[in-house]
Amino acid sequence: MQYSLTVLLVVLSSLSWAQTDGRSISWNPPTDGDTLVVAEEGDVTIHTPAKIEALLRDHAERKNPQQGYRVQIFLGDRTTAENTKRAFLLKNPDTPAYLSWLAPNFRLRVGDLRTRLEAEHLLHELKVTYPGSYIVPDGIEMPRVE
Repeated sequence: MQYSLTVLLVVLSSLSWAQTDGRSISWNPPTDGDTLVVAEEGDVTIHTPAKIEALLRDHAERKNPQQGYRVQIFLGDRTTAENTKRAFLLKNPDTPAYLSWLAPNFRLRVGDLRTRLEAEHLLHELKVTYPGSYIVPDGIEMPRVE
């Protein structure tokens, strides 16, 4: 009895296959009736409503600040802050610079750094030119994904 049950299980398991010959069967949500679609491997179609696409566009157009770090290189009057920003951007065109006003001073912060370690590296590079600079936590802009 036990032998015949083992043979039966082996025969049944050899007849069942988990994969097909490269074709996959997918079920699409019914729009005009239930449809069964057989697609080639790797073909994916995503149907999104127009409202979802509008929300995604709206989200991409807005600024979405994340918590990160910047290096503050200047705190003082407006004219000196603007001149410092111009000089900084001439030497470092790839590093963004942000000028803000916190009464009664203007502050110049540079970089959009995600981690404290990245901020430490930038601070180390800038300490030679801007000896009074220091790291501050700030809302940063994330790089654009294209």
